[in-house]
Amino acid sequence: MSKNKVSVKITPEKVASVNELLDKLTGEFDFTVGLVSQDRKGLPKMGRKHLDLVDRSLKYAENKPEYLPNYLPLEEFKKDIDLYGWLRQVQKKLGLLSNNLKTTSMVAESEAYETARIYYNNAKLAARGGDENAEVIANELAVHFKKKSKKEDTTTTTTTTTSNPPQEKTGNPVK
Repeated sequence: MSKNKVSVKITPEKVASVNELLDKLTGEFDFTVGLVSQDRKGLPKMGRKHLDLVDRSLKYAENKPEYLPNYLPLEEFKKDIDLYGWLRQVQKKLGLLSNNLKTTSMVAESEAYETARIYYNNAKLAARGGDENAEVIANELAVHFKKKSKKEDTTTTTTTTTSNPPQEKTGNPVK
C-alpha cells in the first residue's frame, strides 16, 4: 500500500462548522442569478480582448456621457464592471478550494479502496487456510470482483429493469 497521504478525523463539530460557514457564504451571495443553458447561450460573452473595450468604454462614458442612452445609467455600468471583477476574484479562490477538495476526495477514495482490496485479499488467504469467518467475509466481498459476461450482463439488466425491481441485499452475518 502506498503512503497514507490523508488522515483526517471528521468530527460532528467540524461538519457543523463547515456547514454553517457554507450557509453564511451562500447567504452573502443572495444576489446571484440562475440561468438555464438556453439563456446562457443567448448572453453576449466578454473574452479577454473585450475587457479593453469595456474599460475604455467606461472611461469614455464618464467623460462623454451623452453617448450613453438614458436607459443605460452610467452608475449601473460601473456596478456591473465592479461586480464582474470581484466575482472573478471570488471564483478564482473558490476554484482553488474546489480543486483541492476534489483531489483530496480522490486521494481519500483511493486510500479507502486500496485498503478494502487488501482486506479482501487477506480474508481470502485466511479462508484458504481454513478460517470459517474469513471464508464468510471473502465470499460476501467476492461479489464485487466477479466479472459478468456481456450476454449475462445484458440478460440481467433486461430482466432487472423490466420485471424484477431491485431488492435489498442480504448476506451471511459475520461471526
